[in-house]
Amino acid sequence: MSIIETEIAKLRARAYQVVNHLRRQLILLEEGVRARDWQRLLGIEKLREEALEEDMRLDRRCARILALHQPVANDLRLVLAVLRMHFYLDEIGEQLAAVGRRLAHAMPEIASAATEEVPIVQLVSSVRRLLELCLEAFFQNDTEKAKRINAEDEVVDHSYNECMRKIVRALTEPLSEKEATAWLEMAVAVKTLEKIADYAIDIADASIYYAEGVYYWHRFARRSGAAS
Repeated sequence: MSIIETEIAKLRARAYQVVNHLRRQLILLEEGVRARDWQRLLGIEKLREEALEEDMRLDRRCARILALHQPVANDLRLVLAVLRMHFYLDEIGEQLAAVGRRLAHAMPEIASAATEEVPIVQLVSSVRRLLELCLEAFFQNDTEKAKRINAEDEVVDHSYNECMRKIVRALTEPLSEKEATAWLEMAVAVKTLEKIADYAIDIADASIYYAEGVYYWHRFARRSGAAS
């Protein structure tokens, strides 16, 4: 194995470590919301802090390859794709910590019967499935899988719309100031989860760029208005 091949293998391993930290955050969010375990939700932020060191190591690995090994063609596209993916993973990690905080403070202020009508668990699960599919496409270098994420994205959109519909309906009822604030915090959390799904699609885009040298979802797919 050549030096550049060794460095690329180390880069892939480092990227996978970053992804595993993110997966732990998603699992904790899903479990916390499902069990209404507020302390577990607050623990997402701690996981995020633990992931920062892995984030810095991945950045250093990319910089090392670019500065010392002069990658070309396929190897260079991989480094650029990892950097792009890492940007979105970092954003997702920050957003997940924010969602955990918001829900941990908002949901206890709302009667459990009322929050159970909001399919937020379904939304979290669908976002997680979409992100897993996009990450699988990236690490398996499977461009066809990356291009077939419409169905999962539509599930996220449906769950998001249902959550917002229930929240808007709840806000039309007589509420205390604390309750109204809590519902609004939940609405922000739901919108953030929908944004995380957009970041997941951007990761799929990075995987297609690595394989084909084009940004499929930005240039050709429905997010740019070129297809339905």
